Amino acid sequence: MVRFDAPEGATPIEDASGLLVEEVLNHAALNAVETENIVRAVNEHLRPRKRRGAAWLTEDYVRRVHRDMFDSVWEWAGRYRDAELNIGVSKSRIREEVAKLCQDVAFWDGQKENPLPVLERAVRLHHRLSWIHPFPNGNGRHARLMSDIYLHVNGCKLPEWPSSALGGPGDVRAAYLDALRKADGGGFGPLVAYTKRFLPKE
Repeated sequence: MVRFDAPEGATPIEDASGLLVEEVLNHAALNAVETENIVRAVNEHLRPRKRRGAAWLTEDYVRRVHRDMFDSVWEWAGRYRDAELNIGVSKSRIREEVAKLCQDVAFWDGQKENPLPVLERAVRLHHRLSWIHPFPNGNGRHARLMSDIYLHVNGCKLPEWPSSALGGPGDVRAAYLDALRKADGGGFGPLVAYTKRFLPKE
């Protein structure tokens, strides 16, 4: 059985039985075919501008984005995981937590007094999806794309994520994981600052 090693903080792929591309035999080849699939999904979901204020963020849409990111590579694309992991919520709570997140985003969007800045709302969406860890794999990339879609809906510039550096060991990934862990405790400032690092300069 092929096993794909994962960098720190990522979900290791112990079971490659759902892999749809037979010629993928190592992590580098897997990254290449996944990236090609993800580029198509990015183009699909960031090209049209959803109507601001519309209820576009739903549990179905969260799953659809993941499916579009990985459907050429993994048979389980867009399906919630059915295994317990040492990260993420219990598998029995995934659907409930994703639905609650969608409700929370709608609440943040509707706040009239002292609303959260749009970037912080996007960061909170990013963090919560990472924390829930709803899918067998690809959760970080999915969370970042969902955050990008949210920023796009609100007419904001998008971060230029260093995908290669985030996918392997090094200071860029270490700082990212540290910011996510601080957000676990309610401190979103580091993840906001981290995201700002990659926003296009004026």
